[in-house]
Amino acid sequence: MTTSNVLPKIQSIVSQVNTKRDVVDEYKQKLDAAKAELEQAKTNREKNFSFETDNKVSELESYIMRVESRYSALERELDTELPNKLREVEELYHTYVVEQWGQNEEVKELTEQTLNSFKETVSLLSQYTKKPSEFNKQVLSQIVNEDFRKAFSGQTTFIGADNHSLATALPLDYETYQKLYAAGRILGVNLG
Repeated sequence: MTTSNVLPKIQSIVSQVNTKRDVVDEYKQKLDAAKAELEQAKTNREKNFSFETDNKVSELESYIMRVESRYSALERELDTELPNKLREVEELYHTYVVEQWGQNEEVKELTEQTLNSFKETVSLLSQYTKKPSEFNKQVLSQIVNEDFRKAFSGQTTFIGADNHSLATALPLDYETYQKLYAAGRILGVNLG
């Protein structure tokens, strides 16, 4: 595993949310325990009414109101923060993936292989598009010899074959060729 500048930030946000969630849960447990204790205190007061049992019920009701108020405030705060924190983690996650992509050895190797393959492809395309002209000249020398010159002396120049009609095995239009060549030049392919 490679080191990351982003992962600690993500972990920090997750930790903050979990800490806040733990505080909310703690208040919920206190509230539930106080409510159970209040029910027990009310039962005790009904069985044996005294200043102490009545005071205990009043104290618990007051305590429950404070805890319930704090619990509700913390719960609202958490509910409000969660979507923002999640968006923050999503943005950091994207940055983290990009960071890890750049550090991954397999990706680096694959990128290098792809670039080399593309450079070779562009170079081969260059050779392929130059070949009809070269081939035309080579074959033309077999036709245009002394006998040909003697037979057609005084006539217009022999044009030969259409070079563009020869290199059609690859179904690439002119615009595609130009884009490939431009990309090849950007990648440093020598098309000379």
